[in-house]
Amino acid sequence: MSFTSFLLKTVETITPFTTLSSLSAKLTDVPMGRFTQFLIKNFIKTFNINTDEIANKDLESYKTFNDFFIRKLEENARPLDKDCLAVCPVDGTIGQAGKITNGRLIQAKGIDYSLKALVGGNSIDSEQFEDGRYACIYLSPSNYHRIHMPIDGTLKKAIHVPGRLFPVGRRNISNMPDLYTVNERMVCFFETAVGPLCVVMVGAALVGSIHTTWGGTVNRRVGLEIKDYSNENIHYQKGDEIGYFKYGSTVICLWGNNQGELPSDIEASLPVKMGRSLIVSAQEK
Repeated sequence: MSFTSFLLKTVETITPFTTLSSLSAKLTDVPMGRFTQFLIKNFIKTFNINTDEIANKDLESYKTFNDFFIRKLEENARPLDKDCLAVCPVDGTIGQAGKITNGRLIQAKGIDYSLKALVGGNSIDSEQFEDGRYACIYLSPSNYHRIHMPIDGTLKKAIHVPGRLFPVGRRNISNMPDLYTVNERMVCFFETAVGPLCVVMVGAALVGSIHTTWGGTVNRRVGLEIKDYSNENIHYQKGDEIGYFKYGSTVICLWGNNQGELPSDIEASLPVKMGRSLIVSAQEK
């Protein structure tokens, strides 16, 4: 076991998740000189990070661990599928994907969760995605952690839903009901040419913070924070960056009914990269 793996496992074992995430947020944003460089290089080795695709390859220039963790990639490292309706917004692994039925989404075999609860509890927000499609993408520590726009769209509303910070690894997904609706999340609603889109950024243990390009780093709070952006004309094109995670977590994308289909190869445990097809026309499926 590498030093990085040992450190993460030890701290996770002895520390409550919320405290651990708060501690992680502080420590990973602190310049620690040679120790920071040691952590970065050990992290690269532990998780087999492909440094060839990193935009800034000068490892000594990263002053904190998070500077490296939210690294940008070279301009052409993630080409966009131009033939699909919407692309995958992140690198990661498909947790589950399919049709939203009776207001429920599948979390794992034998476990589902509420669409209404996921998007913040408002039925008007949830009903526009009933009978639509969803894709849940888990980001491991080894993945590139910036989040991109699946399709051209305009931001209409964002809801910060406070919550817990349980891990979103395979063990919890398979055993903890309503995992995605009890964890902290940022719920982002967009209007697109094919209808509404919702991108849900779900926090988890060790996630130092969630960051959006329009609002900056999300501050943890008690109670919902709802912000209306419908009059601000915040528009993104397919592939534009819209945010990032500091450490691993999950992104859930929601589309309304008759807005397209998931590609036939999308299934649980499939590794995906940002830019590949995620929603296609019914004819292309």
